[in-house]
Amino acid sequence: MARVNQLVELADYISHMGKIEGLERERCFCKHGFEHGLSVARIAYVYLLEKGVMTLSKEKVYAAALLHDIGRWVEYQTGEDHAEVSARLALPLLEVCGFDSEDIQVILSGIREHRRHPEENLTLLGEALALADDWARDCRLCSVQNQCYKFNHTMKQIVY
Repeated sequence: MARVNQLVELADYISHMGKIEGLERERCFCKHGFEHGLSVARIAYVYLLEKGVMTLSKEKVYAAALLHDIGRWVEYQTGEDHAEVSARLALPLLEVCGFDSEDIQVILSGIREHRRHPEENLTLLGEALALADDWARDCRLCSVQNQCYKFNHTMKQIVY
């Protein structure tokens, strides 16, 4: 996990996460900070292990999950879809951390797909991130669940 630990220490990564934290300070819905990314990473990795198709390294899954929302601050400011922005912002970070071009393409595809429905024709990583992104939310006791566009009653159930 050396490259993932290097990634989360990069000044640009910390800057992106700081901008998200600042813009979400008053947000009443789920936030998209480091804790969310780490939860998505852990859930996506366990999902893939249980699915029995572990063709992706732990580092790729964690890198993708920790980067999947880094473009949120741009979406808040411009309206541009954060999945595309996150992939664009992730590229130089992944290169600095020494991921090869094949790994980078897998990670960027997963990041781009994380907002799509898991039953669409997604890559394995895109499917895992899409599911984990919902399962990482703590909706059970959320006070604004009735106002949340993502909430449905299945989100009150513990899956992972």
